Amino acid sequence: MNTSAARIVFTHALVACLAFAARPAAATTVTGRVVDGAGKPVELATVAVPELKRGTSTDADGRFTLDLPDGALTLLVSEMGYEPRRLIVQVSGALAPLRVVLRDQPLELSEVTVSASSFGKTGKSEGATLRRLDVYTTPGGAADLFQSLRTLPGINAPTEGAAVYVRGGKPDETLIRLDGGSIGHPYHYERASGGLFSSLDTYMLKSAFFSSGGFSAKYGGVLSGVLDVETQDPFNLRTVSVSANLAGTGVSTSWALVPDKLSLVTSLRHSFPEVLFKLYGTSNDYEEAPSSDDGAARLLYRYSPTGKVSATWLGSGDRTGLVTNVLNFQGLYKSRATNELGAVQFSDALLGKVALRGQASLQDYRTNWSFDTFGGADRERELQANLDAVWQLNARHELSFGSNVGRTERDVTGHVPADSTDYYAGAPTRALSTHPTVDHPGVYLEDKLRVWGPLYATLGGRFDWASRPGVWTVDPRGALAWRVDEHQTFRVAAGRYHQLPDAQYLDPVYGNPDLAPLRADHVIAGYEWKSEFGNVRVEAYRKQYRGLVTNDSLRFYTNAGTGFARGVDVFTQGTWRALSGWVSYGYLDARRKELDDTREVPTSWGVHHSVTLVSQLQVARAWMLGARYGYSSGRPYTAVVGRTYDPSRTLWRPIFGEHDAALMPDYHRLDVRITRLFSIAKGAGLPPSSVCVAYLETLNALATRNQLSYVWNSDYSKRYALDSYFSQRYVVAGVGLTW
Repeated sequence: MNTSAARIVFTHALVACLAFAARPAAATTVTGRVVDGAGKPVELATVAVPELKRGTSTDADGRFTLDLPDGALTLLVSEMGYEPRRLIVQVSGALAPLRVVLRDQPLELSEVTVSASSFGKTGKSEGATLRRLDVYTTPGGAADLFQSLRTLPGINAPTEGAAVYVRGGKPDETLIRLDGGSIGHPYHYERASGGLFSSLDTYMLKSAFFSSGGFSAKYGGVLSGVLDVETQDPFNLRTVSVSANLAGTGVSTSWALVPDKLSLVTSLRHSFPEVLFKLYGTSNDYEEAPSSDDGAARLLYRYSPTGKVSATWLGSGDRTGLVTNVLNFQGLYKSRATNELGAVQFSDALLGKVALRGQASLQDYRTNWSFDTFGGADRERELQANLDAVWQLNARHELSFGSNVGRTERDVTGHVPADSTDYYAGAPTRALSTHPTVDHPGVYLEDKLRVWGPLYATLGGRFDWASRPGVWTVDPRGALAWRVDEHQTFRVAAGRYHQLPDAQYLDPVYGNPDLAPLRADHVIAGYEWKSEFGNVRVEAYRKQYRGLVTNDSLRFYTNAGTGFARGVDVFTQGTWRALSGWVSYGYLDARRKELDDTREVPTSWGVHHSVTLVSQLQVARAWMLGARYGYSSGRPYTAVVGRTYDPSRTLWRPIFGEHDAALMPDYHRLDVRITRLFSIAKGAGLPPSSVCVAYLETLNALATRNQLSYVWNSDYSKRYALDSYFSQRYVVAGVGLTW
């Protein structure tokens, strides 16, 4: 994609308010702070007044604000992983700030996170890596989930897009789940290597668990990583938020239709970067300005104290038309894409011991594209259902088991160049007409247990069926954790993972419909030190690939490919007074024998070294300063080392060097952000607002001209560098208001 196109579209970031409850017109303001036994703040704890059916949630510092009538009231404070607290509070105008201490839940298995490769702010809820507030406040993240994930180790991103490249794996090797079910195509402006930003509004986010390897048997169907997203589920909030910046607008709301019983959460966004075009003068590449829309709605119903059911709808669409370059050819690229997801979920508890969770969903993704005289259409329909159960047998055993069924239908049509070096008029073409349907049910069983003293284990496995080519796969997995003391833990993990081949290789005419699933074997070892002041994790890994797709002279494709990815990830996080931040470093060596490679060569998306430094300073209660610096060594690419003239086509053709043997220049980028929290007094017919936010963010503050790729002139005698998405300094301002 043309660089100016990508970088303009990407700055669409929208910010919603950071508050969770509206304020009534006449009330006494009750403030307080929720902390754990060590005095650390408890974020997103629920603070409720049952008799008034009113509540709120704590912020990142554990603080909360409630407007309550005078008199004796009961405050119920709760959060997963802690014992709930019930307090009787005498509300009056002179009430001092409250301090609520939550004690740890006395569950032995909850003391240790057994699973490997789960970096970030895990807290007491195992796997809650990133929460909504983390995404909003990450400098340079543009309030986007996928951009915020790029700050964590294990993601060796070779570009500035939103796609998740995990430890040498391609974006499609990471499973992305939403409320228990997989969701494909979660991006806007998606290309073969992923998209530019998330199609899920961060307002809808509750938490996101990210694992870069060695993940649980609960997850199947991918080779490299997992991103498990949970959307928010408030039952007693009534808020309306609006947001705007230089590239778009948005509105979102949480509304308690029936307190404690029925609630609705919605969001709508629209991006239109024409203002940025005028500011930065980069609209000449567009025949049609890019724009995107997305919306989400979740209806929740609590039918019992332990049971709830919800219905979710997600919809997104985008379109663009721009001039772009491929090798020595320049043409007009156009695309239209839509994606819709409908899902129902339920959760409940049986006999107080077995937690059940179910989900069923249908996703329909469509895209149409054209590049000069070539073009095509792709439609993908995914129908699936999952049922998961967690049984707390006793203080030493927690049994997890479940099943899933799925059907993937893919229709790929169009015509593409028969020769990938010839896009000119009259070039020979190859027709696409692929319509595979694959059924893929599976079951899993996993036991999390305390083996002895400080030794914990998770042991399990999966069995999955692929109707094409009609094979079962068996994936044993296990992890051990040795808790040396209250601060130190050693972990090891190993497991096998399978993934279905891409539909483009299953074409009955130009492919092999009998391709077997791809395979990867993970081995991981790590050490963690953790205290109330910080967290340090070091992890080494190796991932061995088998059955990768390679070209074949008889059947077009076979499963003869191999490969590996090995490396080390380091994550250090700390807090000192008003300053917090983290540093992540990743070393990666990834090689594959895939498609037309005759031996294992470096992957074009793998970078050897990547470093991210993030810092945030709370200057005052209402001001926050943040900065993020990112560095990565140059990614591999295949160089053009010569040229030949083709008289039959009257054009020059490139002579390529060894696959991915050359390196792009190193990458550097600094982002800074200033955030101001404020509120608006009652007026103009509107009630007083909750805490709202204004921000000013400078992307690529040093104006570093990083390079994205290379193109050539018509006879390959000159090479030109295409700048990355943010090749110049961009200043984006925005505001979010909540009532």
